[in-house]
Amino acid sequence: MARIRREAPRRLNLALLAAVVLLGAAAGWMWMLRASALARQADEAAAVAAASTHAVSLISLDHRTFDTAFRRVLSTSTGETRARYERDQAEARATVMKDKVLQTGVLRGAGLASMNPEGTSAQVLVVADVMIEFTGREGDKPAERFYRWRMDMAKQGGQWLVATAELVP
Repeated sequence: MARIRREAPRRLNLALLAAVVLLGAAAGWMWMLRASALARQADEAAAVAAASTHAVSLISLDHRTFDTAFRRVLSTSTGETRARYERDQAEARATVMKDKVLQTGVLRGAGLASMNPEGTSAQVLVVADVMIEFTGREGDKPAERFYRWRMDMAKQGGQWLVATAELVP
């Protein structure tokens, strides 16, 4: 009978220990899932913010600060899109300077359309409006334009960059 009394607390202690270990493992697993979800949300927000910044840089041009503004456009793009911007820079600069363009852009909205499971590419939809003044042209009235982009984002070196920016109707 003494033997039974000694084994009962021992079995109870082992069962309690096993329960504590299982609960600890479950809590740790839940914590890791939560941390992963928060990191994913932060990455999604960063992709949207990068696309928004790029859009504002594209539509906010001033003939007095063109070179600085265009460097911002280049710094937020990559790949073929960046190469195209670099290729067209001289022509864009000449047009902006000739007509003394003042573009004031307003971001109306941006949202994540998709992101790959690895978190290395995303697609962001961006809506912006711009008021364009041609101060170098006599008698031209300001023009209002509305832009809608689908931007494919690529994460390079921890930074989100625009790989393609496609205007959509």
